[in-house]
Amino acid sequence: MNVLIPKSRRPKFAVKLTIHDLANIPLVSGFVFVRWHLQDSARGDARGRTDKVPIKDHKAIWNYEREIARVRLVIEKDGMLSDKHVVFEVVSEHAGEKVELGTLQLSIAEFVKEKPTGRRYLLQDSKINSTIKITLDCRQLSGDANFSTPPLSSGQVFGGITGVIAEQKEKDDPLHVPSQLIVATEATPSLYRKTLTASWQRQDGELPAEECIEDLFAGGDGWAKDGDGLSRGRRATDDAAHPDVVGTVPGAGVGIKRKNGEIMGWAERDDLRSWKIVGRRAAVSGLQSK
Repeated sequence: MNVLIPKSRRPKFAVKLTIHDLANIPLVSGFVFVRWHLQDSARGDARGRTDKVPIKDHKAIWNYEREIARVRLVIEKDGMLSDKHVVFEVVSEHAGEKVELGTLQLSIAEFVKEKPTGRRYLLQDSKINSTIKITLDCRQLSGDANFSTPPLSSGQVFGGITGVIAEQKEKDDPLHVPSQLIVATEATPSLYRKTLTASWQRQDGELPAEECIEDLFAGGDGWAKDGDGLSRGRRATDDAAHPDVVGTVPGAGVGIKRKNGEIMGWAERDDLRSWKIVGRRAAVSGLQSK
């Protein structure tokens, strides 16, 4: 029992907690509040709740502060500070109905030697992806200071590329580009490349999968280029915009070439040829003679 442990091995701390906000709420209306309590403590200052605040732009803001005056932790035989958790319950209220959105447990021991910093956490026991921002500031009041603390639990911290909801300190700057967007943009071609390369079945005129993806992200159309620097898609567009084909002439001659040296398919297959390619001037003269 703790009463048998010397006070020197039961250091006392003052803990100031701040509940900043809840973000990414999948609701457009209603109210949200947070209940909290210190685990295994019945003291009045070891529990409380925020005000009910309205949801606005899928976010609720409190900036609620409270100090727990006396929190005793135990230094174990291995010199490690024992855990004691603060439990948070996030509740939404709409039309008189209350629904628990999720919970969160934070170990005070992990924050004893940490600078007070607001951290955003993904809610536990939740079916939504809302994140809550909390700060724990621990100050030792008495007892032995020769102890070690457990490392901060990083599994719950909402950050990195999965941190879609960023702390946009520069959101008022119209030229500011969130770092998450930059990371995602750079990673996108790689993700497409890994997904498509394995199943790519290349056909005539197509680029290899990796080159096709790079070309698309570089603003191209994903087709191989010909001698004139045009892709197959661009060549088809140009042909449609500038046709060299005029009239229908049964039994037209063969071997007609375009300016770029291409031999048309009907020049090799009589059964496919029912018209011929002529120069622009000849076509105009023929029309005038009529």
